[in-house]
Amino acid sequence: MSNPTKSPVRTRRRKANSSEWVTQPINVSILPNLIGFNIRRAQIALWRDFGRTVGEGAVRPGMFSLLMLVEANPGIAQIDLATQLDMDKATIVGLIDSLQRRRWVIRKKSSVDRRRHGIFLTSAGRTGLEQLRQEMLEHEARFTRLFTTEELGT
Repeated sequence: MSNPTKSPVRTRRRKANSSEWVTQPINVSILPNLIGFNIRRAQIALWRDFGRTVGEGAVRPGMFSLLMLVEANPGIAQIDLATQLDMDKATIVGLIDSLQRRRWVIRKKSSVDRRRHGIFLTSAGRTGLEQLRQEMLEHEARFTRLFTTEELGT
């Protein structure tokens, strides 16, 4: 690991016995060398760009993922969505409720097991998802352009 480094980010501190402010670099210690720190920073950048550019900020990544799974698996059960997305059932129910209010999905009781509900895209949901898919691909391209083909492993 390298020595502690100075970040270009600066902090303002008041001079002793003065009303003046002094700008000093922040010592970021070993943070730039930690994979978890860097992955989190990358995730924050991705999240912010996603919020600005996909679905005009009204759609979160989890909702987009849910819609993609529903499109690819018409009639998928809520529990299967929860398992695949690693979300608790209450969160999935909330996402589906929100999408139902937008008239993007519908729930249908299973003809095999009345305790299960299958989730289906509506016509409006398919139209909306197509727009979101295009925005998501543009969002992804902004970040994948930052890497070489070798770095992307393709």
